[in-house]
Amino acid sequence: MLKIEITDAIKELKKFKARRGFLQIPEGLKTKIDEIVEELETRGFEIITSMDLCFGACDLKQKEAKLLGCDAILHLGHTKFVEKTSVPTVYAPLKYELGERFEKICSILAEWMKDEKIKETGVVTTAQFLQYLPLLKEELSKYGIKITIGKGQRTENGQVLGCNYSSAMVKPNSIIYFGDGLFHPLGIHYATKKAVIIANPITLEIKTLEEEKEEFLKRRIMLIERAKQAKSYAILVSSKEGQNRITDELKIKKELESNRKNAKIYIMDFISNDALLGTKAEAFINTACPRISIDDFMQYKKPIINKNEIDYLLGKKDYENYELEVVY
Repeated sequence: MLKIEITDAIKELKKFKARRGFLQIPEGLKTKIDEIVEELETRGFEIITSMDLCFGACDLKQKEAKLLGCDAILHLGHTKFVEKTSVPTVYAPLKYELGERFEKICSILAEWMKDEKIKETGVVTTAQFLQYLPLLKEELSKYGIKITIGKGQRTENGQVLGCNYSSAMVKPNSIIYFGDGLFHPLGIHYATKKAVIIANPITLEIKTLEEEKEEFLKRRIMLIERAKQAKSYAILVSSKEGQNRITDELKIKKELESNRKNAKIYIMDFISNDALLGTKAEAFINTACPRISIDDFMQYKKPIINKNEIDYLLGKKDYENYELEVVY
């Protein structure tokens, strides 16, 4: 069960002496907007809520907040990511309350690791389960299993994002991903080359990635090979402050042109196939959130790859050593 807790966020807003707040909220919580706003208003804040899509901690609407005269941004659902902001920003991550499921998954995981003869491993998770990592380490140590929680760069220790796997760069040869879904475990594997063990506290299942990682790599190779046939490229830039990397985009353009490819840079807030219908480019190079070309590539009529995959496109790296960027 997801728990919305904004008491600490309210304290932070008061430290900033904020009176008018700009609320950003993920899609999955928008059914709770009214009660969240009402709670904030009873605490004396004037709240303006953004109904635009919110794609993560990197997606801050600072220009809009300034335009509306807001003193601070309250960003729900994520941990701090953007270091320097022009508008004071308070991040309020969601927490998942597991109850008795936590003890059950610990027991199941310990038995599985005993059967597999694994005595040492790293462990990572997403923001919703971060509070359980120290407890998981403590519980597994009772079974003689040594757990390492890695230090994150621009993340909490042990936390992974879709664009940041720095917490998974630990000494053990395996990593436990404590959470659900396949996107993050696949990213961890291809960023670290380590074996990934998924411990899902919702379904109480333990699994590895043998079939999924092969399928993932095949899809990436397919897209890169299709993009390799192109003569013209659209380099896609997001105007989102936490995703904009203009230095990278200019470097990519120069590199493609030095290889006799035509390349143009296009900027937009929300990157989509519809926004690109006017360009004659034969392939897209995504420099924004890597999930755009990993999760949503089927929505694009032309091949779309991530900026780090340029090295494979130009033959600088081979697929046997395919990897994702560790830090965005």
